[in-house]
Formats: sequence, C-alpha cells, structure tokens
Amino acid sequence: MPFVTLTTDWGLRDQHVAVIKGLLHKKLKNLNIIDISHDIQPFNIAQAAYIFCNAYKNFPEGAIHFVGVSSFPSKENELIAIKKEGFAFTGMNDGFFSLVFEEQPVDMVAINPSGESYTAFDIPAIVHAVAHLASGKNIYELGSRPSVFDLRGGFRPVIEEDVIRGTIIYIDEFGNAITNIDRALFDKQRAGRKFEINARRQQYTINELHNGYAEVERGNMVALFNNSGHLEIAINQASAAALLGLKNNDTIRIDFT
Repeated sequence: MPFVTLTTDWGLRDQHVAVIKGLLHKKLKNLNIIDISHDIQPFNIAQAAYIFCNAYKNFPEGAIHFVGVSSFPSKENELIAIKKEGFAFTGMNDGFFSLVFEEQPVDMVAINPSGESYTAFDIPAIVHAVAHLASGKNIYELGSRPSVFDLRGGFRPVIEEDVIRGTIIYIDEFGNAITNIDRALFDKQRAGRKFEINARRQQYTINELHNGYAEVERGNMVALFNNSGHLEIAINQASAAALLGLKNNDTIRIDFT
C-alpha cells in the first residue's frame, strides 16, 4: 500500500485532519499516512511550497501527496490531481504547484466535486481522489483536464544588475529566516563581486557567507545557504526572528559592488 502524505494549514486543534485520516482509513486498509506539516501559516502558499518541496521527494515512488493550504474550492480555484515524477499529487489549482514544478504537469485533471454540502474543505472529494490514486486507478477517471494551470510568479526574487531583492518565505523552529534566494541565482548575479546582505531596511548587514552556524561566535549573525540551497539569515544559538525582528514577507536585499 503506498504512502499518503498530508501538508495543510489546518492545524491540529480542530477536527479536520482527524476526519480526513479517518475517512481514508475507512476506504483503504493498512494505509500509511504521514504528516509533513499541519502548522503552515494560514493561506501562506510560499511557506507551504518551501516545506513541501524539501520533503516530498524523500518518499518512495508511488506516494500520494495531498496539499491542503488555502484549500477552499471555488470556480476560480478547483481541486486538481497530478501525476508527475513517479508521484501523485492533489491540491488546489491556485498556483501552489507552479512553485513546486519547473514545468507544467502533463497528466493533470480537475477533480469532480463531491456534491455534498461543506463550508470550507470538500473533504469527501479529497478522500475519494486520494483513495482512487492510492488504489492505482486512472487519474483521468477523476475529472477532465483543467482549462488553466494557475501560475504564481510573485514569489521569485527581483533581479537587477547590482541588486537582488528577495523575500523571507519561512521562519523555522529555531527562528532562522529562510529566503527565496537560492545559491545558483546568488552566484550568477555575484559573478565574483563583493556583496552586502541587508535586512530590516539596512538595519542589519552581512558581507560574508559561512557553511555552518558554529563558524561564528555564539550570539552573532550568520548568513549561509542551507541544505535546500536557500539563503538563510540566522544567529548562532539564538532566534534571528526574535532578536532582529525578522518575519515572513520581509524584504532581503543583496547589493553587489
């Protein structure tokens, strides 16, 4: 039986996660359900994409991934199913998957709604789609191909000749601020030049990169590219978010000279 992963902004205080798990277990016996995260900031698609992209490829081929972030179906944002890279995916056609995949998926359908009454999540339709895919059935039996694949381009850094303007997309459990600036972009724009990383409108600056937190003294700022290849601003053994006042969607500017 394949793995099914869940990534949502539903939290664990309410019943929604338990309901979807219970219904999935009713449909499929001996199902392996893994929680990637249910603590995504509500409606924060960029944060969800960062966490999800660093997790989903670690599962065995054939895993089914459900992403329920900003997951209210509407005429504009339908529930979709995708088969790509040896996995199956379900979630909203709201631009999330354009942040996950470099190319538009070929095998993709808009999932038929359940027809049942719901105030937020069409959980019956989600459960049916996940169970259908987990059973190895044809994805095109779930619905028809969507007319539009929603794209989100606003989460990319702004690039000028001597400047990169990025955004903090995630604050992790240690208070480290992770940006949407990756190493490849940084190296290309830097082209061997000196640089200055500016946070909080140049209140805090860093002009050196390190490979690990412990390469600076305890309590000092450090900039590095983390295991996912994203630029991260941290403080050794302290919270950069708390001490520097960094938060999601803050601008991080890199100047090259």
